[in-house]
Amino acid sequence: MKRHFPAAAILSFALLAGAQAQAQSAQTTPASGGRGARMIERLCGAMKPAQAWGRYAERLSDRLNLDQKQKDLLRAWQEARVKAREDSRTAQCSPKPDLTTFKGRLDWRQKRLEAQLAGFKATRAPLEAFYAGLSDQQKASWDAFRERRGERRRGRRDN
Repeated sequence: MKRHFPAAAILSFALLAGAQAQAQSAQTTPASGGRGARMIERLCGAMKPAQAWGRYAERLSDRLNLDQKQKDLLRAWQEARVKAREDSRTAQCSPKPDLTTFKGRLDWRQKRLEAQLAGFKATRAPLEAFYAGLSDQQKASWDAFRERRGERRRGRRDN
């Protein structure tokens, strides 16, 4: 019986410490919101200007050597994208989501997916019009550019 007492004490202590850590985590996570709350604060906080998107459009215009008609189609796609982002943000942040409950987190995820789908639908037609206005050589160049860009992003995620 003496041999089993130290093992039982260690096991009891480990179970007690694990239960306390789990209870402590359950108390702090909903109240602070955890990572989800930080993401909501970033999303629903002051919106950054669409400068990065403008730089992308400028680089794309230079790379593809666009004519004026193609630049107008690119600008229409760019404006649709910026408006879709603003609409998405408004839809997801009004009212500010409550991440303290399971139902609140599910509701917010649903709103987020619906907003993403609405954004995709709003930008698809201008994007297709822009792409259709490109020559075959420009399409090949853009496709290669997008593929390299995707590879760089995947590489960053893997590291």
